[in-house]
Amino acid sequence: MELIERDGFLTALRSQFELVSEGEGHTIFIGGEAGIGKTSLIKTFCNEVKNKCSIYQGICDALFTPRPLAPLYDVLLQLGKTIPEGNIDITNRTAFFTNFLHELSDGKKVTLVVFEDIHWADEATLDFIKFLARRITQLKCFFILTYRDTEIDSGHPLRNLMGQLNPGSFTRLGLLPLSKQAVEKMAKERGYNGEDVYRITNGNPFYVTEILASYSQGVPDNIKDSILSVYNKMNEKTKHVWEVLSVLPTAFEINYLDKLDASYIPAVQNCIDSKILIVDNERILFKHELYRRTIESSLSPLARIVLNKKILDLLLESFEENQATERIIHHAKNANEYDLVVKYAPVAARQAASVGAHIEAARLFLTAIEYYQGNDEDTLIQFYESYAYECYLTNQAREAIIYTTKALDIWKKKNDIEKTGNSMRFLSRLWWWNGNWNRAESFAKEAIEVLDNQPSSKAKAMAYSNMAQLKMLTEKLDECLYWGEKAIVIAKELNDEETLSHALNNVGTVQMTHGSIQKGNELLQQSLAIAVKNSYNEHAARAYTNLSCNWVMLKNYREAENFFDQGIRYCEERDLDAWSLYMLAWVARLKLETGHWKEACNIAEGLLKNEAQTPIIRIIVLVVVATIQMRRGEDDALGQLMEARKMASESMESQRILPVLSALLEYEWITGSAVLDDKTLDVAKARIAGSETIFGNREFVFWLRKARKQNLTLKNIQDGYYIDNTESALTAAAFWERNGSPYEEALALFEASDESKRKAIAIVQQLGATAVYERMKFEMRRSGIKKIPRGIRKATQSNPEFLTDRELDVLRLLQEGLHNKEIAARLFISAKTVDHHISAILYKLEVNSRTKAVHEAEKLGIIK
Repeated sequence: MELIERDGFLTALRSQFELVSEGEGHTIFIGGEAGIGKTSLIKTFCNEVKNKCSIYQGICDALFTPRPLAPLYDVLLQLGKTIPEGNIDITNRTAFFTNFLHELSDGKKVTLVVFEDIHWADEATLDFIKFLARRITQLKCFFILTYRDTEIDSGHPLRNLMGQLNPGSFTRLGLLPLSKQAVEKMAKERGYNGEDVYRITNGNPFYVTEILASYSQGVPDNIKDSILSVYNKMNEKTKHVWEVLSVLPTAFEINYLDKLDASYIPAVQNCIDSKILIVDNERILFKHELYRRTIESSLSPLARIVLNKKILDLLLESFEENQATERIIHHAKNANEYDLVVKYAPVAARQAASVGAHIEAARLFLTAIEYYQGNDEDTLIQFYESYAYECYLTNQAREAIIYTTKALDIWKKKNDIEKTGNSMRFLSRLWWWNGNWNRAESFAKEAIEVLDNQPSSKAKAMAYSNMAQLKMLTEKLDECLYWGEKAIVIAKELNDEETLSHALNNVGTVQMTHGSIQKGNELLQQSLAIAVKNSYNEHAARAYTNLSCNWVMLKNYREAENFFDQGIRYCEERDLDAWSLYMLAWVARLKLETGHWKEACNIAEGLLKNEAQTPIIRIIVLVVVATIQMRRGEDDALGQLMEARKMASESMESQRILPVLSALLEYEWITGSAVLDDKTLDVAKARIAGSETIFGNREFVFWLRKARKQNLTLKNIQDGYYIDNTESALTAAAFWERNGSPYEEALALFEASDESKRKAIAIVQQLGATAVYERMKFEMRRSGIKKIPRGIRKATQSNPEFLTDRELDVLRLLQEGLHNKEIAARLFISAKTVDHHISAILYKLEVNSRTKAVHEAEKLGIIK
């Protein structure tokens, strides 16, 4: 079996063995907790030196009454000698020990003696260890002893023994747990979460191996048996301490010991001395989480309830002092004190929400709902609405819809008009988030019908602003401004900054996406500033989202990246998964448009792994993955685009529909196969006729002309998409080059001169767009163009980043640490050419340094 992170200890044993071989014996004490790998280390070492020495091994047993001299008798049996009958009294021990040494002595070869588990040794065996260790330097003997340091307290005889030996005659080796990195690597190889494995094992090799062999939430039987064998040997007071600590998922404050039971203190101290318990920040806890889980699982249900009740009473007694709300909830659950769960869960949920821990807040509100056994509607509606809102923030749209609907039913029953309208408005938002436009619009209209004739209120203003948001999303500029202004008027009348932030966001976005970029940006920045100032987390997230996504659509990628960085960080710090994931999907699109396809794919595929991902996110990332696949000539692209098309159609929004249709038109151009019917295209053309929005109209018009030879005129079109002659094609290419979009640059160049076409096909070749390369090559040959750049060579195709043979040569020399001049001399090329190759390598591997290029290439298996 391969030893992990034990090379240093093996080296120490080897070095000492060489010294013993020269004639001076030595003793080594190898300490460590159970399962740390002492036996495995010795077994490996013995296998290495078995042809160089005589090896004898003895074991001390964990018997209630240890066998006197057990390891010596083990060795005598290996020597083929007769074991003395009866016990050897103290007066005869010296003679027996001397004769024993004589049997071991072999002047020619080293004698290796191993005694394992000497923490269980009887008094006579300890006397022999002292006898041999004090004479070891006169012998050609290597004496290795193992012990569990967790079972050696300050008064154990073994400590006294080591204190009486000559310091130069022995060495102590303390085996260490495996590092977090080693555990994570082992877990990754088995497809498990390394951080979880490390947390519960603390790097103990035996525990790690057993957990990985039967990965589950429970504790493997082998580990249970090992831990319970230690537990069963403890006195009753120590056992009870373990039981109390086992029901605590967190550590136990030392200052609580007196309040709990002062008589526990000596038992706790003994466990700390033996390293079963540790002290961290004035708190006591098991060194291994597996100990806690094993003892807790061994408790009877009644004992568990009693112990949790004891801890609960202790926490409640000092609640005002420590505010241990979460812990009170945990122990109240396990003590069957359900009323206390319902009392404190909402308190903890609000505390969590106030610091941006919205996932935790959602879990706690759901706990309150599940444990509430009453039927008071006021209590229920408070729990339902709070839980629904936290679910909305954390991308759990379906749960939010279910519980908002429950709340709406109660408000209707109570005939509370304002609350009814507000629930309808929120359901409109939730159904939109879940990808159902029809239900979103229906609830938006109902909310306004209910509230329109009511006095000014926050609910009424939000209903207007919600309608403005829907109109903004469907590119209805005038209607968005109408409802947005109505919301702003009421918000200012009520001094309601939250609704003002929401409404400014909608109005700013529609202005920005319809050509009034500066004005729209200013309104969005105002919305963001108000939200951040007042900690309106949701509205700040929306502002970051709309600003960053708008800049992507406007092809200002630098500004978009700036807001993505700020926005995703803001959302992640506050568990605002709904927005952080949505922005991350748009980051994948940005990476696609800027030529970083590998990174785009990684992000998109990661988001697609969540089967419960909302449609508005899924549409974006499906298009990203499918687009890269079809450009590379890979399978499955069409299936993914069709899935995206179905969801986009249900959304009724151009920003979802048009990117999918554009990708399908690009698929048609690459493959030469028509996949869209005329009716679908006619509906899309009617949708954008006369539109000035930036929601994908320009890309659609470009691909409609390229794939179907149909021209559609837009009122406002960017330089990058306006191509009707060679001059405009070159202008478009320059636009894309400035903005860092190599693929779009190649498409524009391909509409210009023959030389520009050659440059275009070279760019798509560098990007690895094999299918696009073949399509361009076909069109160039059909038009009679000669000297077409060659396709990607087979040698290049053998590596995933399409490096050429020469680039691979340069990369291997970079791996050796050579500089440009040295590489040039080795390859008989100029240093400038080397620089060009390195630039190409950095681009293809999407890294920014030579060192990172080598590391990435090694990771991908391109170089060994």
